[in-house]
Amino acid sequence: MNNKVVISSSFEKDVMLKLFSNQKFFFTNFTPFIIVNEENENVFYIYGELYSIFSAFDVEARVRKYVSTESVTYILILQPGLISQTLDRLIDRSYKGVPPKGNGKIIINVTEEKIEISVDYEGDKEKVIVNSIIKK
Repeated sequence: MNNKVVISSSFEKDVMLKLFSNQKFFFTNFTPFIIVNEENENVFYIYGELYSIFSAFDVEARVRKYVSTESVTYILILQPGLISQTLDRLIDRSYKGVPPKGNGKIIINVTEEKIEISVDYEGDKEKVIVNSIIKK
């Protein structure tokens, strides 16, 4: 499933590229995920708890970041059990659905006039994951 959002911008292209290439800024402000572990500057792990109309489920992903002069690309590999540490939650996990598996990417193209965020994901729970990112 593929979806995108276009935001008009009057800021300088280089400034916006620098801002969106900061994974802590991007994932905290523009996605329902948090960064839980960083291997290095370009590889890190994210976690999110998403809800559909009938269930809730955990999303765990390994993310690799690529930055060019025109765009920032985040490649996601979703798979259960990627994050070995337990997150302290008081919620009973027995009602949770099966964590999704799949591959996706988030591409942020920056020009002088606009910012285009494109989310492409194939795998389990496609609509919920893509729509959660786009709506945020």
